[in-house]
Amino acid sequence: MRRLLFVALLALSLPAFAEPALVPLPPQPAGVHWPTRAWPRGEPEPGVDRAAIAAAIDALFAPRGRGELPDTRALLVIHHGRIVASRYAPGFDARSRFESWSMAKSVTQALVGILVRQGRLSIDQPAGVAHWQREADPRRSLTVRHLLHMTTGLDNADGEGSGITFGGRLLFGDLSRNVVAAAADVAVLREPGTHWAYSTGTSMLLADVVTRSVGGKAALLSFIEGELAAPLGITTLVPEFDAAGNFLGGSSVWAGAEDWARLGLLYLRGGSWDGRPIFADGWVDFSRSAAPAEDNGKYGAHLWLNLEPRGGQFPRMGGPELETMFFLSGAFGQYVTMIPDRDLVIVRLGEMQSIDWQALGSGIARIAGAFPAARGDER
Repeated sequence: MRRLLFVALLALSLPAFAEPALVPLPPQPAGVHWPTRAWPRGEPEPGVDRAAIAAAIDALFAPRGRGELPDTRALLVIHHGRIVASRYAPGFDARSRFESWSMAKSVTQALVGILVRQGRLSIDQPAGVAHWQREADPRRSLTVRHLLHMTTGLDNADGEGSGITFGGRLLFGDLSRNVVAAAADVAVLREPGTHWAYSTGTSMLLADVVTRSVGGKAALLSFIEGELAAPLGITTLVPEFDAAGNFLGGSSVWAGAEDWARLGLLYLRGGSWDGRPIFADGWVDFSRSAAPAEDNGKYGAHLWLNLEPRGGQFPRMGGPELETMFFLSGAFGQYVTMIPDRDLVIVRLGEMQSIDWQALGSGIARIAGAFPAARGDER
């Protein structure tokens, strides 16, 4: 299905934020309460292929790794604001916390969206990293937008292959004690804004921007609780910090499956929750618009898009019929997927000891395909 574009101007509070808005984001259905306290539950509606959902979920829970546990540890399907399918592996339940891995990048992105709404950050302001403040330093011109789009041109990309990569050193090796200093203390390789490169270090720098904007580590914890967790009813979210006290906003946040689903629903509902704006107006459309770089096909502003990849990016899940999908993604198969034209959130958490990315993506796509897309006159 082709991407449907409609002409809309973004709010004046967000100048030059994004291209015209994408497929409209669906509102919370009338009569379905917001899951601030508890998720509403129900059966799939008529027209949904229940057998296909059950078969796809069975397949995702079939691969087993160490301890004979299913690789998939938690799976939730939310349709029209209700949980219509859920399953946990033995030993896991709604109280279990799951590590984000790179889904933490999107948590950091959410905090930026709150700060922009509050007028405490602008995406086109300099990132303000202390290490870059010498007058002739070319990195002084790097902006929050560059960080969000991963188009900084910095030599801190994660890297690939079997050797020790920058990302591996940052998370597990000699650079891990102070991730902000390590991610900042690199050269500029390319003109900012022209080249996309996936970089956990860039997300650590963005998390530092957030931390400085709110006044430090203690203030950050209060900010996360008061401005994101409490309004959504999130009770299990725990951020991690390195030895220097830096928020590991590129890699390490823990939360239960239902709380990850709450974050997904927030994005699917355009950044507002039960009548209360959480993100800046237009933030989600900006987030789900592709970063402008020739080698980028499917990365937005710290969110992934289900479009054609470029430059070695992962293949998309399913075919063009699912191209409205955008999602949080993390290592070992962590996914929170939002599909606007189906009013759908799918959460998959766990490991990848036996399953692979292709099989996992196909399984999520099969679940999504069991739900009919809204017709154009229903959007």
